[in-house]
Amino acid sequence: MNEDYHERQKNRIESDLTSFADPGGVKVDGKARRFTAEWTMRGEPREATFTASSDRGVTVNMDRVTQSYSAFLAGTRMADLRHVAQMIKRAKRAETFVPTRARRKDANDGAPSPAMKVLEDLLERDESDVTQIIMITGEAGAGKTSVLQELILRQAGKYIQGRTEKLFLYVNAQGRALARLNEALATELQDLKVNLTYHSVSTLARVGLLVPVIDGFDELLGTSGYDDAFNSLAAFLGQLDGYGQLVASARSTYYEEEFLSRADSASTKGHQAWSHVPVEILPWEDADRQDFLEKLAERESLPNEEQTMLRKRANNVFGGNEGLAQKPLFFVNTIKLLRRDPKFSGGDDLLGTLTHGFLEREQAEKLLDRQQHPLLSVSGLERLMSELAEEMWNQETRELDRRSVRQVADYILEDLEIPESTRQIVVERMPTLAFLTPGEMPGNIRFEHEVFFFRFLAQAIVIQYLQGTDLRMILSRSPLPEFVADRFAFELRRSCRVSSLDGLREILGRLSEAGRMQWRRMTQVRENAGLIVLALLREFVHDCEGAGEIAGCRISNVIFPGSNLLGVVLRNCRLVDVRVQRTNLETAEFIGCSARQVLLIEPRVYTGSTRLELDGLRIPAEIHGIREGGRTYYAPEKVMEILRGCGAPVEGGGQNDVRRTPPALRDLFGRLMHLYEKANPVCTGDQNQRQLFEDSHWSELRSLLIEHGIVKVEKRAASGHSKEFLRRRFSLNEIMSGEARSSSVTPQVARFWDSLEEMGRER
Repeated sequence: MNEDYHERQKNRIESDLTSFADPGGVKVDGKARRFTAEWTMRGEPREATFTASSDRGVTVNMDRVTQSYSAFLAGTRMADLRHVAQMIKRAKRAETFVPTRARRKDANDGAPSPAMKVLEDLLERDESDVTQIIMITGEAGAGKTSVLQELILRQAGKYIQGRTEKLFLYVNAQGRALARLNEALATELQDLKVNLTYHSVSTLARVGLLVPVIDGFDELLGTSGYDDAFNSLAAFLGQLDGYGQLVASARSTYYEEEFLSRADSASTKGHQAWSHVPVEILPWEDADRQDFLEKLAERESLPNEEQTMLRKRANNVFGGNEGLAQKPLFFVNTIKLLRRDPKFSGGDDLLGTLTHGFLEREQAEKLLDRQQHPLLSVSGLERLMSELAEEMWNQETRELDRRSVRQVADYILEDLEIPESTRQIVVERMPTLAFLTPGEMPGNIRFEHEVFFFRFLAQAIVIQYLQGTDLRMILSRSPLPEFVADRFAFELRRSCRVSSLDGLREILGRLSEAGRMQWRRMTQVRENAGLIVLALLREFVHDCEGAGEIAGCRISNVIFPGSNLLGVVLRNCRLVDVRVQRTNLETAEFIGCSARQVLLIEPRVYTGSTRLELDGLRIPAEIHGIREGGRTYYAPEKVMEILRGCGAPVEGGGQNDVRRTPPALRDLFGRLMHLYEKANPVCTGDQNQRQLFEDSHWSELRSLLIEHGIVKVEKRAASGHSKEFLRRRFSLNEIMSGEARSSSVTPQVARFWDSLEEMGRER
């Protein structure tokens, strides 16, 4: 046992040092518990002695100083994390921070708390026996980035003060044309101007010294599509070997669920060991808005009467726009405009009014010639912003270099018949205009926040649609944010293009045509088209003359990627070649509809309000799991029960296809599979799951699972001791599908259910 331990430590030390060393390798010699390593780092030869003990861990003697292994890696001769913390403090500008609230979605009570406390508690007190992945979700403008940047800054300060041994590394994936995590890590470290390279990040994370915080994980899904981005994160998780932590944020739970699905696939092959903690950033409430206003008044010494007037005007502006008032971005920028423009009063389209108000100010006060005359009209300036957003989208980046900006500006200004002499002035002043800011690269320009980029991008897509342009190219770039799809539908309604069923059918036809062609980006086009279809259906039902339902439409060649159809009623509609993937259908109704080549992948339903009258839907073949009440069900018996409650055409004979198994074992097995929804492998020594693993039937079920290869036993050093882990070797969907005798599953899964059914007959 000791020989195995020491050999593992020797191999780990060699691997860790290689991640820091110059090209040429690392030499590690020694036997038993003592090793000597030689390597070159930044051109300087280095040598250290390592002593490994199963009781005390690894200690290091270098330059006649003995210290722990983690202190050695963090020290000035290696990662120099104190210097990294200092650079983080210098690079990140502290701003007024309002303690946005968050909640753990996996907690029993789900009670909201300050977001900083939720994250700090998770990160400082890691109780997971495997790599802990904290996924943070929240809508665009909800304040995710502000929370994460504040978290990074506070932790850097604590590290410099010696109050923690763990440092957080902010990785900005927003708007970068990066498909691989390593590229994002390398870029961030270069921007900090530290000697640390991305090769060492996984080593430091595994030891618990560094936690990568990936802001905008969903935007790593660039030109290469999902696979490369998810595979790069999966490879990083594999390097952690079941240790450490990782934080990633995304705008939608859809990408969180997509990641879990892919991570699950990798972990069944033994490549990863992880657990998942979902955290949701919550909308601002009135108390949060008041907190912001009080801090603003204190910072800028506002008189009491001005404070009172500002609150009153803000309440008037957001009177019919509570949804936008809940997003920090909109509230903060509206307050800015209210202070600058005494006449600003909002409107039914607050986002449009807000952006128009800022553009009016720029046009009247900044974009002026020598005679103080405006260089551009407000509509011209708005079109310029839309063209910039479209060009960034086409180039799959969030910032443009000066040459690209000039080309876009020249094109628009020439079309607007602006004299050539003014074009240079416009280009030079653009980084100072509202919504724009200097990019990360010298001379580049980007939008100051994703919401403004999304707003102008949606407008660009609307223009393309109204001009009759083929939508395939603009829909093929990257996953379209739901915000853009919603804004596209809203803008079309305002232009009266979705005010009738005929208009809606025309748009659905255009989107169907975009997804018809078979090519390498077809999946991306279909997902983006599907997201827009969902937004159009909601917009039509809620705001147009649809009288609460949509009748006689055809929806085809699309994928519904998450999102929802809440409150939408489809009557006598045809769905052809449609994939409904983790979409919320809890208050959706399909009445008298037909389905051909329709696949339902874990849709969210509620038997009290969901109607799935889909004639032609093949049950259970075209149903891959179903969600209700916060649980995902894969077992055919339960799936058919839920579908029947939703009015789906489930044949009565399907009940005879379900195996009869011992109730106690079946219940215990279901509880185990529920654990596997958020971790793989699972630790049988988990004190939080004692009720499951100390059940009187557990030994019997464990033997059956191992005998048929459903799980594999692993021994891992967790929390300083060796513990037993059970790694699930098949997907949840396949394992649970085996409960139906007619399902096509692997022989191991079929034999497991045969044995379980045989036990039921014997009892």
